[in-house]
Parts: sequence; structure tokens; C-alpha cells
Amino acid sequence: MKGLIMLLLLGVLVSCGQPAPTTEQAPPPPPVNEDDLLLRLSAYLSTDTSRTAREQNEIVDYAIENLLDVRVSDSGLFYHIEAEGDGEAIAWGDYLKVHYKGYLLDGTVFADSRKQDRPLAFYVGNMIPAWNEGLPYIKVGGKLLMLVPSHLGYGAEGLNTSKGRVIVPPYQLLAFEVEVLEKVLD
Repeated sequence: MKGLIMLLLLGVLVSCGQPAPTTEQAPPPPPVNEDDLLLRLSAYLSTDTSRTAREQNEIVDYAIENLLDVRVSDSGLFYHIEAEGDGEAIAWGDYLKVHYKGYLLDGTVFADSRKQDRPLAFYVGNMIPAWNEGLPYIKVGGKLLMLVPSHLGYGAEGLNTSKGRVIVPPYQLLAFEVEVLEKVLD
């Protein structure tokens, strides 16, 4: 009986033009080993009292608390490649369309292109330093999480509208989830 129901369901899906369900699914990502993550990221904690060191400590704490398996670049960008992508490599000067979500580490979302149903189009090199550095780590179709210290984000000025409304306060730590949709040829 169960097999008959599955066969009928499969027939309905095929007749509706929907792809048939498969029994093969991508394996889930391996769970993050909390001890390994703590050991690896705690190496980036600092006793220095400079703004850069304090911000780095906050990002490390956030990553450990949320079990984010991030890597750190020489500039201080913390990033996690969620999906490398299978399209073209991304380089400085490329014109891209992406969906993204930007938020403060307390969870306050300040931008979400999916909610606006409007991808962002831009040239790599014309964005904040974190994006210019981070996007070439993936390819078209890839997804990237970036945890951004203020010197790679909006810095001392923050981000304001043309009418002076504050979108991102000065010296703010940020998180960006970015999915590269396409490289646009101009």
C-alpha cells in the first residue's frame, strides 16, 4: 500500500512538471567540534586594550558562542565559506549581483536584499574592505558569512542615509551573509 501511494505521488509530481523527489540528499555538514573550535579561535584572543584587539575578542566570543567555524584573514576578517560555488572565480573589478543580509552582532538587521526582493549589484572594489577582500574567497553561486571588525566595515563614520539617519553606528562590528547570484558582463 505504501509503495502504491509513493507511486501515485510520483506520478502527480511528474505530471505537474515538478522534479521527482530523490532519495539522495547532500550529506549534512559535519557538526562543529566545540572543543576544537574553542582551541583554534582562542588563539586570537588578546589582552591588548586597543580597539582592534577588543573588537577581535568580541568577534571571537561571538563565533564561539554561536559555534561558527570561521577562519581569519591577515587583515582581521573572520569568514566562513558556507558554499564555495561552482561558477566563475570572483576578482577585483567584477560586476556582481548578490543577495545579502547585514546585521549587528546583537542580531539587529540593517539590510536584507531578499526581504526587499532586490539583489544588490556592484563592482568588487567599490564596497567596504570586508566585501572587497571576502568575495574572492568564493565563486559565483557561493555563500559566505563574514564577521567584520569596524576597520573593515564602516569605521568611525558608520553608515548614514543622505538625510542623516543612522543605519550603522560608528565603530560597529558587523555580520554579512552573502550569496553571489551572478557575474554580470557589461
